[in-house]
Amino acid sequence: MIRFRNVLLPTDFTPLSRHAVPFARSVAEMYGASLHLLHVMTPEVQPFPAPDIGMGVLALPPDEGQARKALDDFAAETMAGCTLSIFKEACVGSPVSEITRYACRQHIDLIVIGTHARGVVTRIFLGSVSKAVMEHAPCPVLMVPMKASEDSPG
Repeated sequence: MIRFRNVLLPTDFTPLSRHAVPFARSVAEMYGASLHLLHVMTPEVQPFPAPDIGMGVLALPPDEGQARKALDDFAAETMAGCTLSIFKEACVGSPVSEITRYACRQHIDLIVIGTHARGVVTRIFLGSVSKAVMEHAPCPVLMVPMKASEDSPG
């Protein structure tokens, strides 16, 4: 029998990731699982003139305090009335690497992630975090497109 004990919801606080919240909550509630909220911050890259080489790039660390506050606010807003065990984590790095690393480290049984569900050509040029997570995850991944409805059959 399939059992989900730990469900991971990666979020970047966009409407796309917010759309996946009810799906993650429903699965976690159905199985009595813990729900993990993960926000991955990427360093801000700023170009600067470098006399010897023409142009350099400076990676500025993100404001971790601000990200943790945003994650707390997100949890308070989206998990109101929730009786599940909720774990929150904010980290810095590549979203795909950090999501899959967290899933391994925390023994995640299911990742629920929003997706644009774009076509093949768009994915080739723009990439897709959700698709890359699906390809590298150590567990099943539920990809929730914006057109998915909370009350859809199934």
